[in-house]
Amino acid sequence: MEAFTRRERRKIIARYQQGWDTVDIAQHFGASESGVRRVWQQFREEGRDEPAFDNCGRKRTLTDEQLQRVGQIAEERPDAFLHELADEIAGRLGVRACRQTVGRWLRELGITRKKSRSTRRSSSARTWRRDARPGPRPSPTPAAATTPA
Repeated sequence: MEAFTRRERRKIIARYQQGWDTVDIAQHFGASESGVRRVWQQFREEGRDEPAFDNCGRKRTLTDEQLQRVGQIAEERPDAFLHELADEIAGRLGVRACRQTVGRWLRELGITRKKSRSTRRSSSARTWRRDARPGPRPSPTPAAATTPA
C-alpha cells in the first residue's frame, strides 16, 4: 500500500481531533487501522503531518551523478545480469546494492534490458506449443479424383 499523502494525513488527523474512532477512520479512507493509527501517533509524538520519506520509506542511496554512472555501466554491458551489474557498481562506485535495487535504478533511468541472442536457434528444439491443436488437414487426394466420371 502506498503512503498517505500530506492531504490525507491532515484529514486523518482532523478526524481524530473530531473524536472519530480508528476503525471508522480506516473504513472511511479504505486503509488499515494500523496505518491510520500510525499517522495519528506520528502527529502526536513528532508533530509531523507529512510522510517520512518521499520515496515510500526508502532513503536515497545514490546522488544524481552516481545514478547517471550506473546508466553508463549498464550501457557498457547490456548483456550483464543484474547481479553482475551490482558487483560492477560496487567496484566502481563503492555502493553495495542487491540486484532488485539495481533493477529499480535502471527502471528509473528508463533503461530496458533485453538479452541478445548469442547463439543460433536450435534445430532440435520444439517450435510449436504443446497445447496447440492442428488445423484442418487437406485431403491426401483431390476431390475430383474420388468421384466417378
